Amino acid sequence: MQTERVDLKAGKSVRFDLVSNSGAGEKGASVTAEYTLTSLKLLFYAYDGDIISYGKAYNESLWKGDTVEMFVTLGRDDRYLELEVNPDGITYAALVENEGDGRFRLEFLDEMPFEATAERVADGYVSRWEVPLDNLKKLGFDPENAKFNLYMQDYCKDGLKLYALNPTLKDSFHVVSAFVPLKLSE
Repeated sequence: MQTERVDLKAGKSVRFDLVSNSGAGEKGASVTAEYTLTSLKLLFYAYDGDIISYGKAYNESLWKGDTVEMFVTLGRDDRYLELEVNPDGITYAALVENEGDGRFRLEFLDEMPFEATAERVADGYVSRWEVPLDNLKKLGFDPENAKFNLYMQDYCKDGLKLYALNPTLKDSFHVVSAFVPLKLSE
């Protein structure tokens, strides 16, 4: 199941499913996205029966546990912002220089460029995000040429399960060719 492009019209929300990163189609989360002219709002609903949360402070290694994530390009495909939130609402933000072949460099941001919360619910957790476009633009975001992808990682007794808006078909989310054009319009 491939997503070719995401069109967000101001004031209208769009719902997506995050499916198995292997392309198998199993759903791990749903995401509602809304563009408000000044920000991008995301509501992740992660279906997770055995939450494993890692990290207690901003920019800790949240990826060692369950997370929901967004990658969005910053001026070119191989430079992007990685944002993560764990089930306890702890956040992570890093600039990524993707060198290809699974290699990338991270630059952690001192100041968080978005706001997010998370709360646990009966069948997983819900995370609400607001990403101001001005903050993205300061980092190099070009709304005319933006690409992005949305992700969820779920650690469980069977190992790590990965889910994506547009599956990478690899064991990593850092696959630039899986990012899809993001079109924002009034």
